[in-house]
Amino acid sequence: LAQDFIMGLIAGTLFWQGWEETTSVFGILFQSMFFISLGAMLKVPPQYAVRGILYKQQDANFFPTWTYVVGRSLASIASSCIDGLVYGSLIFWFVGLAHNDGASFGNYIMFVLITSCSSVGIGLLFSIFSAVTKDRSSGQALMSVLIVILILFSGFTVRFCR
Repeated sequence: LAQDFIMGLIAGTLFWQGWEETTSVFGILFQSMFFISLGAMLKVPPQYAVRGILYKQQDANFFPTWTYVVGRSLASIASSCIDGLVYGSLIFWFVGLAHNDGASFGNYIMFVLITSCSSVGIGLLFSIFSAVTKDRSSGQALMSVLIVILILFSGFTVRFCR
């Protein structure tokens, strides 16, 4: 929560009231999704630590694997939504994305929903890597490659030349 607040303050003041320039708006949107991706990547390493306990309980037939996966996924939704709400609120109001008085609150709700859903979705995508890979270092390497691919195809880094 403190990380989201501090990064929201830093990024919000960096792009302070920059809604008039489209490159500034695209820049903060890109930076927001990049920060959310990195934050979701940081939530994965603890999943490697509890995997041994899951295997032990699975071998003893305590519960099926799908219940563990569904429970872990539902438990991560709350923290991801809080991340999106805190960070998204600071970014939206600092950057001045509410410049149009007629639709400010609707735009705010939509922006917070997009950041929250992105946080949940990328977190669940990265948790797939923790289930598929053998160890933490190979999982983080694959997640880093995926982030690089997402950055390259985001449309902000490499632009279409006319």
